[in-house]
Amino acid sequence: MRQIRGRLRLDVRTAGGRLVARRDAANAVLRGGAELVARRLSGLDSQPISAVAVGFGTEVADLGATALTPPADAGIPAAALSSPITPTDVTVQTGRPDTVLLSLATAFHPTVTLPDVTEAGLLAGERLYNQVVFEPVTLAAEHDVTFFWQIEFPFGH
Repeated sequence: MRQIRGRLRLDVRTAGGRLVARRDAANAVLRGGAELVARRLSGLDSQPISAVAVGFGTEVADLGATALTPPADAGIPAAALSSPITPTDVTVQTGRPDTVLLSLATAFHPTVTLPDVTEAGLLAGERLYNQVVFEPVTLAAEHDVTFFWQIEFPFGH
């Protein structure tokens, strides 16, 4: 059986546009993500993916995880760890022979320095859809950060 697959590319740039870091990693859909898709298909929930979040976990989460790992520094406000996603950040390509491709490109503007960020995920309201773990990267308030997700939804026999 083919599964939903996704990849993340994270680009960190200076305000002038110079690339200072790039991370590429595979995506893990969590139980909450599968529940989100099922609830949307059944009409029980209409919450779209609404935010990208960063965390500090270094291991692939248990598939039942409901949140990313918080920072060790309790002084970092929770609001500094996520950024909204707009409908214009998302495109859906349906022309492939056996896969629908969802592409998401969204900006994350750190409001404080976030040292050693190692994970990211997409949220639908409070529901965590997925988790991606990557090599540590520091996100500073002066950085422009872009998350590029590609998620393949296979279909057919």
